[in-house]
Amino acid sequence: MRILYILFFSLTFSLSVYSQDGLIDRAKKISDEMTEVLSLDAETSEKIYHIQLKRFIDAQKIRTSFKSDKAIMRTELRKLQNRLWGKLNAVLGEDKMKSWSTHKKKQV
Repeated sequence: MRILYILFFSLTFSLSVYSQDGLIDRAKKISDEMTEVLSLDAETSEKIYHIQLKRFIDAQKIRTSFKSDKAIMRTELRKLQNRLWGKLNAVLGEDKMKSWSTHKKKQV
């Protein structure tokens, strides 16, 4: 029985670490794309990376917490998206945010 607990704990821990790596990769990908498209300096790029990483971690928590209530989950994710745009706007400014928005619309 003790081995079963150790196995379960190890599996849970490894999935959590793998999940975090996925979030880190996604945040890195977006910040790299924003850096390239908007010609950002290293300091601004690092700020964008941390904002994106926090966004993905918070979104994961929201999806886990409100898994059973999709309406509340959508509302909370919308609030998170609004906070994201506010933070990005504070770091980048309106002109670069408009450029980013235009770039994203062209991709769709």
